[in-house]
Amino acid sequence: MDQLFSDAAVSLSDFPKRGRHGAVPGTRELIPHESYRLVYEIVGETVWLLALVHTARQWPPLSD
Repeated sequence: MDQLFSDAAVSLSDFPKRGRHGAVPGTRELIPHESYRLVYEIVGETVWLLALVHTARQWPPLSD
């Protein structure tokens, strides 16, 4: 499983727009496994990995 997530993250260096537009404005989401989403954002030429979220969890988190 770790290798699957690592490979997905590395692939973003070559194809940063590979994931779909995210639920949080300004983010993108890649689904490396049917039960997980990798949430990231692109700033210039840098890809920032923000979260690895299990699909059973509320995303985005509810705010107070």
